[in-house]
Amino acid sequence: MLDKSSPSFPTQSPQRSLSKARDGYFQCGFCKKHYNRADHLIRHVRSHTREKPYVCHVCNKGFARPDLMKRHAAGHDHPRDGKRKRPPSYAKSGRVSQACKSCATSKLKCDEEKPCRRCRDKKLICDWNDGVFDDLTPESPMQSCDFPPSVDNPPFTTPEFPVNDYLPEPPGSAPGGPMSTGYDGPAISPTLDQESGVFSVDGTFFPEFIPDSLIPSLSRPNELDPLNPLNHTQDYMHSLFDTNVQFDFDLTEVDFGLIDYFNTQGTAHFPQPPDIPNDRSDVDSGIALGAEAYKRSSLSAWKPAQDDHAFANQGDLSVPVAIDSPESSIRLERQILPEKLASGSRDLIFGMVLQTSEKSTLPRIMKSFPSTELLDGLMQDYFAYQSHQVDSFIHGPTFHPNEQSSDMLTALAAAGAVRSAIPTIRKLGYALMEVARLHMSSDNRVTRDLRPSQTFAVIIDIGLWSGNGRRTEIAESFQQPLVTMLRRALRFRRSIYSTIVPDLEDNEDVLEQKWRAWAEQESFKRLVHHLFLHDAQCAMMLNVNPLISYAELELPLPSNRSLWDAKSATSWRDTYLALGLLGTERQPSSVDAMRDMSRLQGAMDIQLAGFVFLHGFSSMINEYHRFNFISKSSSTHWNALVTSSRHQELSQTLQHFRMICYEWPELPRPEVFLIYELISMFLYMSLEDLQLFAGKEDKREARRVYHSALEWINSIDSRRAVWHAGQVIRAAKTMPAGSLTGFLAVGVYYASLAFWSYSVVFKAKNNKLAAESRALGPPPVRGPTVYLDGDETTDVQKFISLGCGNPALQGRQGPAFISNPGQTMDLAQELLRADASQDALPPLVQGLCQLMGGLGNAARSSS
Repeated sequence: MLDKSSPSFPTQSPQRSLSKARDGYFQCGFCKKHYNRADHLIRHVRSHTREKPYVCHVCNKGFARPDLMKRHAAGHDHPRDGKRKRPPSYAKSGRVSQACKSCATSKLKCDEEKPCRRCRDKKLICDWNDGVFDDLTPESPMQSCDFPPSVDNPPFTTPEFPVNDYLPEPPGSAPGGPMSTGYDGPAISPTLDQESGVFSVDGTFFPEFIPDSLIPSLSRPNELDPLNPLNHTQDYMHSLFDTNVQFDFDLTEVDFGLIDYFNTQGTAHFPQPPDIPNDRSDVDSGIALGAEAYKRSSLSAWKPAQDDHAFANQGDLSVPVAIDSPESSIRLERQILPEKLASGSRDLIFGMVLQTSEKSTLPRIMKSFPSTELLDGLMQDYFAYQSHQVDSFIHGPTFHPNEQSSDMLTALAAAGAVRSAIPTIRKLGYALMEVARLHMSSDNRVTRDLRPSQTFAVIIDIGLWSGNGRRTEIAESFQQPLVTMLRRALRFRRSIYSTIVPDLEDNEDVLEQKWRAWAEQESFKRLVHHLFLHDAQCAMMLNVNPLISYAELELPLPSNRSLWDAKSATSWRDTYLALGLLGTERQPSSVDAMRDMSRLQGAMDIQLAGFVFLHGFSSMINEYHRFNFISKSSSTHWNALVTSSRHQELSQTLQHFRMICYEWPELPRPEVFLIYELISMFLYMSLEDLQLFAGKEDKREARRVYHSALEWINSIDSRRAVWHAGQVIRAAKTMPAGSLTGFLAVGVYYASLAFWSYSVVFKAKNNKLAAESRALGPPPVRGPTVYLDGDETTDVQKFISLGCGNPALQGRQGPAFISNPGQTMDLAQELLRADASQDALPPLVQGLCQLMGGLGNAARSSS
């Protein structure tokens, strides 16, 4: 909401600005009263025009205010069959429901009979038809302007009082000149208010000069003949006396901001000739279908239902014999942990399940609860999966399952089960996760211990990437307690961590003790950094602020990965000595790396350190976009030079990080490159606008951001964004099949959204330009095919800088051109599916594929 009282217009004196702020910017064309709000002005104008746009759905009686109409409609008695009387398709000619001028001025009740009783008793003139529209003749001021009707000076496009009252006039112009319509009469329409410039469509108000593509498919009043003012008057009169048209003048705060913004810009709308189509139909069709696709997907807003509770999936805690048997193929013999799960530990899990289960499900659960071998295999699978992750945070060589609590064992079995390709096992995992979450210990004595914190982290990991709205929401809300526990334990600070160094003279017991102490301390460090990554990814996925600041991580970065993977104390000591590490060396923190990226080297886990740096950098980009949103649009207090300078600084830092990556002992892993390119893409496009335009909320929000999408498509930033999106696809292609899960899968989806948005807006813009130039078909493609998921060649640089070339991705059956969003969506789906069946995919990946398929079909339908 713009501050209308701020002295942001240098051509006015301070006294005049303050006077206008008190009187109000919106002036009545009849009595010259001023109002501070547009809806107050519109309601006041109805006292002059006798307009009653709110019609009762039962008796067709008109009202000037919606609350009076609702109160009247509530008094009707409906028949017992529940059918309401339908209003006739024509207006009742003999009915008069209008107060006379004297009663209306005094705000007193008037009679239907004219002259009314009050005017007869007081011997007043009962003027109930003030002739507001009597002077709308071909000679009336509404049909003549002080300037000749031409394309340069179109009639009825510049709002008079809001603009001329506080915008500077051109030098040498007089009142009624080129910046004035020359009209000061009483023409007010429920469709277009000429003085406020407000255009209403289906109860939604837009300034008259807002782009047509933002407005639903409904003709404006001035689109019949923009050069003939007679047509405007005829349209307004027809709309005024059409009793079947419903109007709603309840403005919202967003509407006020739009009115103020466009009035202060002083922009005039030049209507298009009727034979030149605009881009409204092209964009509206894609927006509507995209919003519908998002609504049908599993990523849409979650609304709680009657069966959404923790006990809803308890039937999944039983496993069929065909799956849980020695002959089953899923019970692989792999040994990751030092020991296997014992039957006693399985009984602990079973007892906890029985405590949290309803009585109706107990017989089934007791009959076919997973065996010890199946639960052990699920935990072994989880540790095998974790050993390949950049942010592994549970030390497998020192983890003995038979020494752990039932909460920890249940959470680990659930984490292994949800990654299974078998739907039954996957459902078992989510059911076990609910049991672990409900049974999680609330004993304050263990809030500083390692295992309860790790259990907490595993549970919120499962929920956040489950692809289920309820579990995602619960996981998001459960992050704060774990962050608070670690923060209060000073686990984000350096002071609590000590230096533990092995020595050749250490005997076996001392060395074992040092190794276990080092492993616990290193587990805390990795847990904190894992939680930071989880929090940053959650913030990017849900478009919210993170809970942990990048400037808060003062603890040392994790040690070398080879030390973490050592299987024994002796191996740990030998690796430490082989690396030539000095015990007194100060390990840099994430904050140190932010200050100087050259610190990303040495004895640390460089891959994880780079991963943490990039996620911290994503918070900086998020801050930039939020500040840019506040400072743009002629902000009074903020300078656009600051945001542009910040953008350049962030871009240079990302390029510097990429150069440092090639100096590492080993090249960054594919997931590090994927996150780097994804964050680079976010720097050149707003993630919030990207999702809104694709239909995350509704069609109205998608149309709202279309104006900024037009500005974006005309800038070099749009081509930089799709280039980095192509590099996201390139990094995803190098990852092993089935590893694109969690946030990595979300990153591929965001890249496909960038292609989709670029294609929809670019196509609508080109279609409009082609129609205006009388060309047949879209404009010819310039330059060669440019592969966005390839190397940065000269053709790529020409495309980014000059827009030359036809951007595409490398598909199995040839190039998938960005101009065809259906092809790019199909390619992204192929990456996520990895030749697996639909049921074998995790629910989150299934939802993303479903959504991308819907967006691709929307693009095909709109074209």
